[in-house]
Amino acid sequence: MKQLENSLLKFIQAMDEYPKEEAPVKKIDRVRYMPKLAELYVDEKIYLSRELIFFYQHCEIICKIRPDGYQLDCTDIDLGNSPLYLYPADKLVRRQEGFRWIGNEKRENPNWDPNWLVVADKDDDPIVVVTNEENSPVFASYETSPLFPIADSFSAFLDALAVTLEIIHEKFKGEIMDEETFDIYDDFIDMLKTSLSSILKKEEYADNFIDYLYG
Repeated sequence: MKQLENSLLKFIQAMDEYPKEEAPVKKIDRVRYMPKLAELYVDEKIYLSRELIFFYQHCEIICKIRPDGYQLDCTDIDLGNSPLYLYPADKLVRRQEGFRWIGNEKRENPNWDPNWLVVADKDDDPIVVVTNEENSPVFASYETSPLFPIADSFSAFLDALAVTLEIIHEKFKGEIMDEETFDIYDDFIDMLKTSLSSILKKEEYADNFIDYLYG
């Protein structure tokens, strides 16, 4: 678990550091490292892999609070165009609705493996951890389309998020889109792909990761 711990620390450091204080909007929600094991509150229908147990025991996800005082089920990660939403352990069961459980009666989806766990999403497109495979590989999907791989381990997924945040906010100062066309800058995509290809090991994973976030 040492590699996962290192990845978690890098991810939390990136979340705490970016965006910087001089950014127009200051983040009020974040994640926090917990050196002591936290007690997990997870619905009995949810299966967590070893990697996810470690993650949720050491990473406190502080949910976002709206101006009206309502607390959301997630925190958001600033990706420069639209946020990625990350869910704490006790909110995971609700986030499976529409994927593992469907319809008003919340029946089991026959096309959804119970070991596929939605842990995050962007524009309602899920990020899924396969909890019964070694190292907890990570996939993504566009709504209900087939899953595609973006990382061969949850550790690599955290590393990819951390370097993405660093490039967005350190190299591009949070501005990765043309103000008139709203197109993502080519040099940002090129720099991100170079870094992700090294982290994720496969060009396919890097391409899929970028397409999911910025396609």
